[in-house]
Amino acid sequence: MAKLEVKVEPSCKNMQSKFLYNFNGPHNVKEIFTMWRYTQMITAFIVSAGLYAALLFVFAALPIWIIPGVTAVRPGNAIPPFTSLLFGPAAAWGSAVGNLIGFDILGGALTIGSIGGFIGNFFLGLVPYKIWHRVFREEPHCRTLSSLLKFEFVILTHAGVVALIIPLWTELVGFVPFTPLAFIIFFNELISAGIISPILMALVYPRAKRAGWLWTDVMKGYQYTPTERKTIHVLGAILVFVAGVIGTWVTVLVGLGFGQALFFGPNVGFAGAPLLTTGGVFVLIFAIGLALLAKD
Repeated sequence: MAKLEVKVEPSCKNMQSKFLYNFNGPHNVKEIFTMWRYTQMITAFIVSAGLYAALLFVFAALPIWIIPGVTAVRPGNAIPPFTSLLFGPAAAWGSAVGNLIGFDILGGALTIGSIGGFIGNFFLGLVPYKIWHRVFREEPHCRTLSSLLKFEFVILTHAGVVALIIPLWTELVGFVPFTPLAFIIFFNELISAGIISPILMALVYPRAKRAGWLWTDVMKGYQYTPTERKTIHVLGAILVFVAGVIGTWVTVLVGLGFGQALFFGPNVGFAGAPLLTTGGVFVLIFAIGLALLAKD
């Protein structure tokens, strides 16, 4: 019986190599998956999730609900940007899991909205380190005005991102309207993180750097701050900012009825398709911005 031989043409080999490079190469966010190979990163994930969950649970257990069973006063929101700039991708997973455990499960807010909460909190921990290690050459020690202003820009951006993603999900599934929830999440995140996180960074970052706790100390091959700031990364950061901050407030205005007669017809209500369409466009802009930040 004759053997069946399969010859792989050079062009096919090149395509295969290109595919593997595109998936495994440095110009993506593979660190969010490969981090699980490192014991120190797993420890960082546990610390991030545990600290976030503990603070969220404490304040969820107190009678400081803003929308009962949905959102409350959350000083714990200062944790994700802080741990993100220390632990990188470990903080992204830690923020998602910490919110799920501390706020949703233990805090009594486990609903269909928790799916959006998991995704939104993941990006809450991903956006700060991704922007910083691609765009800013100065370290996030928050001990100089320039470092503090860069840090607050990151806080503003990631507050916008989470205020867009979570309420858009709750609007989509008919759980909670976008407009009031987006307003609450944005300022809840901005105030807590904007005030508390810089203090934590100023106290802990220099010690973490000396001790070798930063995520780039563990995951070799990544730069904590860029040696060369590339235009594509700056553009990516701008798009993420536009999507998160401007996108949230444009979508809020649509939710309040502004522009609906002009763009969506006179008989459309205050929410529904116009709002979801507008928010969806900005989610797409966010995805493009994140992809540019991930590209080498």
